[in-house]
Amino acid sequence: MLKHKKFLAMLLTLAMVLSLAACGGKKETPAETPAETPAEAPAESELTEWEKTSGIYNTDETDEELYQKALEEGATVTLYSISSRCSKVADAFMAKYPGLECVPFDISTNELLEKVTREYEAGQHVADVVHIKDQDGSMWKEYVANKVFYNYQPADIFEHIDPSYTATATPMYIELTQLFYNTEAYPDGSPITNIWQLTEPQWKGKITMQNPLDNLSWGSWITGFCVGEEPEKLAAAYKELYGEDLVLSDGCENAGYEFLKRLHDNEPVYCASSDESAEAVGAPGQSDPPVGFSASSKLRKAEENGWVLSSVNLYPNTGIPAINTLYIVEGCEHPAAAKLLVRFMMGGIDGDTSGYKPFNTLGGWPVRDDIEPAEGSTPFAEMNVAHFDAEEIYYEYNTVRDFWQKLG
Repeated sequence: MLKHKKFLAMLLTLAMVLSLAACGGKKETPAETPAETPAEAPAESELTEWEKTSGIYNTDETDEELYQKALEEGATVTLYSISSRCSKVADAFMAKYPGLECVPFDISTNELLEKVTREYEAGQHVADVVHIKDQDGSMWKEYVANKVFYNYQPADIFEHIDPSYTATATPMYIELTQLFYNTEAYPDGSPITNIWQLTEPQWKGKITMQNPLDNLSWGSWITGFCVGEEPEKLAAAYKELYGEDLVLSDGCENAGYEFLKRLHDNEPVYCASSDESAEAVGAPGQSDPPVGFSASSKLRKAEENGWVLSSVNLYPNTGIPAINTLYIVEGCEHPAAAKLLVRFMMGGIDGDTSGYKPFNTLGGWPVRDDIEPAEGSTPFAEMNVAHFDAEEIYYEYNTVRDFWQKLG
């Protein structure tokens, strides 16, 4: 793992880490780690030249001030995004800010990281803004900590966001990994409400999901059950359901590991994608369909695909959230335009949310308390969601993943 210092060549290996190329052991804690809350801006004498000229720590600039500065600095901003919706963002941005050009790149997570890393190492500052998810804490621990990415957090917008989501990232919106059921087969509601029911014999071989060994987000998702307060919550949910204390199996150090063991023992069916899992669950005409875990975003695809499915607000929770985050790349040549784009994608402050609108769909939730979620959404405050701690997920990720692998 990378230490708390600047790096160039070593950064190229990060894309391989995030692609789960190796099963490895537990991530080692470096001698120094960044604080769990964002550090205050360094003293003027400690700022790098780019930090000074970009004003990256200035969070009080208005949209109009940034617009004028953006026009002066080159009138272009480049966005690397993991979403195809970035083209809609670019069009809306250019419509609102005449004279500025937004160049979007829709790239998969691993390709994005490899591209931005290679360019950074070569001193080619192409990307200004990056839209990605910090699934396992790596963005915080390895990019932000090493000042390759910066969290730009404008004060007027961030006063509308729960601080628990801003300690390590600039969050834009939240997605979840949720359990889905077939509403045609179960018209009276989900056959499962407590997460421990998934470990019961009648669901053996009837749970679809992606393999945590093949996918970073799913590896992070299973890790979330084993850290923080989640094991205690799982133990309490077990006792509430069955009326007796949970007995841990050999090798299971807490209720999170025990749940994963029993889920694994129930032989879940691995799918290549969330879409495949959702289709297996939601295809109409099934007499005995499975239940399955998929990305919450599949809700917005249900109608167009003819799926008859609904999500479950699992008790005690559905796992950690998948938070879409925004970063400004160190050394970027258009910092004012980058700041303006970040503000725009977060919904701005003047009531015009056109930059956020493409992402405000069923199955995603705004982080801001002054932006309403898409019609039909369950209020996020009512969702049972585990706390995401970038530090804990980062350091325990490989331990939990190795545990799952050893289950066979």
